[in-house]
Amino acid sequence: MRWTWVRTAAVALVVAASIVQTSQPDTAEAQVSPGRSAIYGGGPFYQDGQGVMDVLRSSGFTTVILWSIHVHDNGDLYYNDHLVVKDGQYVGDAGWPARLRTLKQAPTSVDRIEVSVGAWGTPDWQAIDNLITRDGTGSGTVLYRNFLALKNATGADAINNDDEAHYDVDSTVTFARMANAMGYRNFTLAPYTAVSYWQGVKNGLGGLVDRVYLQAYAGGSGNDPATWTRSLGMPVDPGLWSKNGSGCTSGDSPAQVESKMRAWKSSAGIPGGFMWLYDDIKKCSAQGTAADYARAINTATTS
Repeated sequence: MRWTWVRTAAVALVVAASIVQTSQPDTAEAQVSPGRSAIYGGGPFYQDGQGVMDVLRSSGFTTVILWSIHVHDNGDLYYNDHLVVKDGQYVGDAGWPARLRTLKQAPTSVDRIEVSVGAWGTPDWQAIDNLITRDGTGSGTVLYRNFLALKNATGADAINNDDEAHYDVDSTVTFARMANAMGYRNFTLAPYTAVSYWQGVKNGLGGLVDRVYLQAYAGGSGNDPATWTRSLGMPVDPGLWSKNGSGCTSGDSPAQVESKMRAWKSSAGIPGGFMWLYDDIKKCSAQGTAADYARAINTATTS
């Protein structure tokens, strides 16, 4: 990323012994698959206290993606500029884990949390590769202990791979298996280019990869969900950039998001979509709130 989801047959009961016929009228119970919607967010998810958690819980978004975890050469984990895990211990804001736990507390629309690793112009996946080469992935390694501490602190269900530089299949697959062994249930992808890398990761991990968040903005603005679905062998959840920039004139409004997602639902059968970026939605709330964007995606991807 850049700072850049019966018909009941008529039943007729005919009483042969009488002239009276009773019947149950046809009923139609449509099977509805609700849309799903994810939102990436940076600093506000860490710094804005309980208020932002409550906004997310009532927004309609079903997945919250914490962007972004950066891996340093010594294994330290930073959430953007904040050191959060060191030597197998959570050392970040003492109140953050408790706030994150409220995301799934009823009443809420959120049922999934992911931690995203990497970003445009960062060496995080190179650092992961180097640490695996040096230490392996055993439970005593700093990489294992730190990501376990991160999971315990965030309650994350999945790790989201936002590699935009290193693109090494073997180390990515090895890392994902390590993460799964410690309790991250799934590993998700956030591609915008380098399709052969993402194919290699998907093929290497199989069903461990349960979602693909396709960037369809900025460097990925020309991406076609149908093409990526064919390339990866699974449907993708495309993402768009909310209103942003000077005067909030760049990016898509909720109405534009709904229109594009409806078109992709028709052309590619997308099961959901995502928004980039909560930080910009917050700044440009007059152009659309989190709830407005979630409603747009959920409405468009319901089937």
